[in-house]
Amino acid sequence: MSAYRGRTMPDMALPSSPDGNAQPVGPVWARNDRQPRRRTLTRESIVLAAIEIADRDGLDAVSIRSVAAGLGVRPMSLYGHVSSKDDLLDLMFDQLAGESVLGADLPDDWRSALEAIARRTRDQGLAHPWSIELLVDRIQLGPNTLRVLDEWIRALAPLSITADEAWSIATAVNDYTVGYVTRISAQRRAVPTDPNAAREWTTTVNTYLTERAESGDHPHIAPLLREGFAAQPDSFEPGLAWLLDTIEQRHAPN
Repeated sequence: MSAYRGRTMPDMALPSSPDGNAQPVGPVWARNDRQPRRRTLTRESIVLAAIEIADRDGLDAVSIRSVAAGLGVRPMSLYGHVSSKDDLLDLMFDQLAGESVLGADLPDDWRSALEAIARRTRDQGLAHPWSIELLVDRIQLGPNTLRVLDEWIRALAPLSITADEAWSIATAVNDYTVGYVTRISAQRRAVPTDPNAAREWTTTVNTYLTERAESGDHPHIAPLLREGFAAQPDSFEPGLAWLLDTIEQRHAPN
């Protein structure tokens, strides 16, 4: 969601375009530099191929060369559609944003609407955890991202609040959701994908946590440590309810 948070990543674009000219300046959304050269190759197909690579192998595996290989074309063919890796990353994030827009399915009730948006944001983030890396490290201003932002504020229209208050509420709910996705994604990355290795890893970690619980150094979390790694019940829905309860108490009409 966040179009204004995060910091800019180091420039990953090539120092010049294939024809030797300087790279275009400004975000990809503000330029009209697409020059299609192959009818069978489109910006959309490039972005979807990049997303597939990121989902399978992680964000570091995405490059102009790897995407070209996946599409069975020469890397130079992509530059008529995408000027740099930076642009490709922005387009990937915005593609996912477009898929998260609820549109006509957005509930009329403000609370139900925020719940639906938060759950969709959670599901998208967990399905594509690399998108959180882009959210943290790059400023997102794409048209689909702006549609998502607009939908967050539209969800709050039934409340008698100012635009600034609506933005603060939407940001709080989104920050909660992104924080949840970040934590769960980190837990999932920690556990090996191989079942046998995962069992061995979990056994080792749980043994360590039990030892720490019995040490007496952590009395307040000892009961949780004894339960083992990630054994606590999922906290997303209770946390979201607490947050929305507070919003309702402060802003919902009587």
